[in-house]
Amino acid sequence: MSEAIVLDSIPFCLDAAGLAAGIHLPEEDAELRQAWEALVRNVTKLARPKAIYRDCTVDAVSDDIVVVEGVPLKSRVLAGQIGERRRLFAYCVTCGTETAVLEDSLDALGRFWLEELRLNLLRQAIAYLHKEIRRRYRIPRLAGMAPGSGDAEVWPLTEQPKLFTQLLDNKVTAAIGVVLTESLLMLPYKSSSGVLFAAEHNFATCQLCHRTNCPNRRAPFDSGLWRQNGMDGMR
Repeated sequence: MSEAIVLDSIPFCLDAAGLAAGIHLPEEDAELRQAWEALVRNVTKLARPKAIYRDCTVDAVSDDIVVVEGVPLKSRVLAGQIGERRRLFAYCVTCGTETAVLEDSLDALGRFWLEELRLNLLRQAIAYLHKEIRRRYRIPRLAGMAPGSGDAEVWPLTEQPKLFTQLLDNKVTAAIGVVLTESLLMLPYKSSSGVLFAAEHNFATCQLCHRTNCPNRRAPFDSGLWRQNGMDGMR
């Protein structure tokens, strides 16, 4: 069993001007713009996005179960994506807890801005994690899945504790500060966990999600992929 690897010095850049467009900040409101830029500076000083991951061996794959070092992950889609591969990477990545000290000094708008900055930090940390795994293990392309991502039946959220307590050796909270609650929410909210694996083609669970108007959608729903994964009778 390999040791979990912690990435606690993930580089990031928060471009105040570029991100201002995403929050629809009026250019003519100098006071709001100054408040925004001050928040970006404070977050930049405090933030420490982090990740933890582990190189795991796939023991067996059946129609709807992937057994990873003795841990059964129940997902027909995951089984189809893994196929003959004998390796995957369990991970958890987060914006970090350090910016929590800013919350009490912010009004409702400021807290909204803070969440948008945390989301950007999380996205940069995820991109860095992908890049690090590709570099370290010489993998040209990675795809991934997360419990609860896509339609509920794609990979149920109830599988989440297996990542935290078994595949990541109960080290997530101590290593990067992410807590999994009894209701299966991750704290901080801008955190993500799942598995990554070598892929020949681009794949995102968004392709297996019927939800409309999702602000984080990365790919349109793919009915052909849905049928290909044997999901027709599961809705």
